[in-house]
Amino acid sequence: MLQRILGLADLGGPVRRALRWDGISAAVGGVSAGAMFPFLAVIARRDLAASSYLIALLGAAWSVGNFFSPLMAYCIRDREKLPYAVWPPAVSRALFLLMPLAVAAPTFVAVCCLAFAMGSLAAPAYAAVIRDAYPVERRGVLMGFVRVLFMGGSMLGALAGGFVLARVSYRWVFPAVSMVGVVGVFAFSRIGVRAAPEEAPAGRVHVWDGFRVLATDRLFRLYSAGFFLWGLGNLIMSPVVPIFQVDVLGITPQWVGYLATTASALSMAGYLYWGRMLDRHGPFRLLLRVLAVAVLTPVTYALTHSLPPLLMASAAQGVAMAGGDLGYVNAAMRFAPRASVASYAALFAFLQALRGIPGPFIGAALSEWLGPRPVFLIAIGLWCISAGTLFVGLRVARAMEETRSATAGDQVAP
Repeated sequence: MLQRILGLADLGGPVRRALRWDGISAAVGGVSAGAMFPFLAVIARRDLAASSYLIALLGAAWSVGNFFSPLMAYCIRDREKLPYAVWPPAVSRALFLLMPLAVAAPTFVAVCCLAFAMGSLAAPAYAAVIRDAYPVERRGVLMGFVRVLFMGGSMLGALAGGFVLARVSYRWVFPAVSMVGVVGVFAFSRIGVRAAPEEAPAGRVHVWDGFRVLATDRLFRLYSAGFFLWGLGNLIMSPVVPIFQVDVLGITPQWVGYLATTASALSMAGYLYWGRMLDRHGPFRLLLRVLAVAVLTPVTYALTHSLPPLLMASAAQGVAMAGGDLGYVNAAMRFAPRASVASYAALFAFLQALRGIPGPFIGAALSEWLGPRPVFLIAIGLWCISAGTLFVGLRVARAMEETRSATAGDQVAP
């Protein structure tokens, strides 16, 4: 059954090797991530009395590294990409060994932010490696399967983390599970795809050359705008959700584990579904359907007064985030020529940094000013604008495809 879904029977040996080690890395790394990441904001708020702005800083941390992605892509343009997809996340995980020192909220948040920023530097190199690892006609399905393994590990990690953290301090739990994450990162180094250096273009290359893509590639520009707004809505909600859970609903570590496990379980099904859809229908249709599912999360948070309905919100979040994740990592591979994948990925990550750094702080400020529930409605409004942008992109993509078909027909007509 699995071979039929993934089409493993006719995959070549190098693709199978890449899938095997990518999958092992994802499963092991998922255990580590699941045992830590869902609990960070709750621990910072409940145990260390972190302010809403420190919580927002946690949400913005990944984007700090993304902000430097164009510089990272520029520096590795003439080098093999695999080492730069391995060392940043390895160092990122190892930084959690500093958690025994994090006895106050500012120190705790600083360690997390430094680790997240370091890990996000791998985005350009990772995109180039995966672009060469999997055939384009199966890439969505294969990447979706790898992420199913990640979410399976994350689900187990979240359940174990909720149990252990109720009994043992995060200062000792997080360093231990971070080393599991390091093992997963180095499993990825055996993927067998080096991702060769890019061909040197004529003339001098500048770090800002990659930004010209926004002026020349209309489809990439429209997709990036739609994805930007979708992510901005998520980021505005990111500091509000744990504050709402702790301050309004009085959530416990066990319930954090339940919600994270629900999101992980639904993500596993979502990755397989979205992967097949991405291969068949492309990124614009994918993200439009993601938005239709995602809206259940802010609607539920805006209306609920108890914990059980959050299970439905987490389920919708898990399905939607699976689609958004596949859209994110495939954007550069879909729109870029092979030699420009790292540059496209870097630019896409940079654009996400532009929303990711201010987004959580905007959400925290709005929550302080309006209260948490109206923030969820603001996110819905942003997603409506995102859907409109994606509809325009879908129509442009169709028009371009029709033009190419007509041109090809003229060339072969008698």
